[in-house]
Amino acid sequence: MKGITAQFKSYSYKYAAMDAGYDYEPIYKQVRSSEAHAVIAYNRRREPELVGFDEHFAPTCVREHAYRYDSYDPKYETLKYVRPKECQSCPLAQDSLCQKVYKMKITTDLRKYSAPARGTKSWKEVAKKRSAVERVNAYLKEYFQLNNVRHQQDKRPKRTSTWLR
Repeated sequence: MKGITAQFKSYSYKYAAMDAGYDYEPIYKQVRSSEAHAVIAYNRRREPELVGFDEHFAPTCVREHAYRYDSYDPKYETLKYVRPKECQSCPLAQDSLCQKVYKMKITTDLRKYSAPARGTKSWKEVAKKRSAVERVNAYLKEYFQLNNVRHQQDKRPKRTSTWLR
């Protein structure tokens, strides 16, 4: 990614879609430095389950209903979540425990929060594009023998320095 932005100054990308093997903090920072958003599958790495959040890191209410992703604000770099539909008839909806809107800055944890938010339709669409590219790569390797590419070694003799003898 550093090479792409360094060599092609006019080239920019909006999303960096990768699999869980690339779920590493420096990669998220590099994507962020190029003003793009990382769509990378999350790799838990023996981390405990977060209390108050669902599997896509969306906040949950007291009854553990996940808030719905609403929008992303690029100016403040925040994800906006709104109250779940299940909470409309909840007796705690008027209490201070249940917020109407929940905003989360993506800079709090780049691995967990990205725009679009994890688990949303738009996040899945970007992730699908990556899997489509992977299928094309697998097709090329299988049917055009691109996994068996060989190159000839350099035939020039290696230089040895005379002062070592």
